[in-house]
Amino acid sequence: MAAAGIALVVVYCMETEPHKFPQDKCPTCHVTDRAGNVMGKQLTASVTSLCEKCHAKILKDGYMHPLNVRPQKVKIPADFPLSRSGEFVCTTCHDIHSPYFTPYGAPSRYLRRLEAGKKFCEICHAGVSAKAGHAGAVGEAHFQSKYIQTTSSQTIDPMSKNCISCHDGSFASSVSISAGAWTHRKELMSHDAGSHPIGVDYEGARAKKGRWTPLRPIVMVDKRIRFFDGKVGCGSCHDPYSTIEKRLVMSDERSRLCFACHLIGGG
Repeated sequence: MAAAGIALVVVYCMETEPHKFPQDKCPTCHVTDRAGNVMGKQLTASVTSLCEKCHAKILKDGYMHPLNVRPQKVKIPADFPLSRSGEFVCTTCHDIHSPYFTPYGAPSRYLRRLEAGKKFCEICHAGVSAKAGHAGAVGEAHFQSKYIQTTSSQTIDPMSKNCISCHDGSFASSVSISAGAWTHRKELMSHDAGSHPIGVDYEGARAKKGRWTPLRPIVMVDKRIRFFDGKVGCGSCHDPYSTIEKRLVMSDERSRLCFACHLIGGG
């Protein structure tokens, strides 16, 4: 057992420290004088935009804890600094110049404390239960699918599969899931007994004859609605970090979300 622990530490320590920047890279983020010396804590741009330069893929492929927002109904510890304007930013949770490895030899992810996963989230979101929202259940601020598609014949997107693993519970990660209909409560959707397709090609569905309602061209759909290689998924309408009811990507008041895709009456 001890040998396995030592081997684990060795493997971790072989990882490259991603934030070990050479001194000539300091001006990328920090304001410097002509000699290249950092001038206090002044940055060349906002924290969020600087982090996005290297971490844009996280924003593109998954869902993020809200950024550039003022914390509400949570208690932020003193060692979790907000921006000068009092907003939550990347550096609230991450100290980007802290050691990359914890005292146990594991990657720290530059987190401001040694806790990880749900325990780290609970530092601010104390007492949050799964019923209270995804913040407690997900246990991570960068929600990306842990499933990897190895064949194009697996038509459901990885993010939807991640959602189904909790909201259905009957699928194992090794099971191939095909496109189909996902059942919602009837009060949410009046047509087709409350079901909505996932894993189907949007433009292919739009061209299909005999649809109960015509669809807008995909280029005209509100950009808050995401498609996965042109297909509809759980993440098209839902964002686990959304503060809107039902975790929707936008308000569905007067069926606005539905009408973002559907043209009732062919209008």
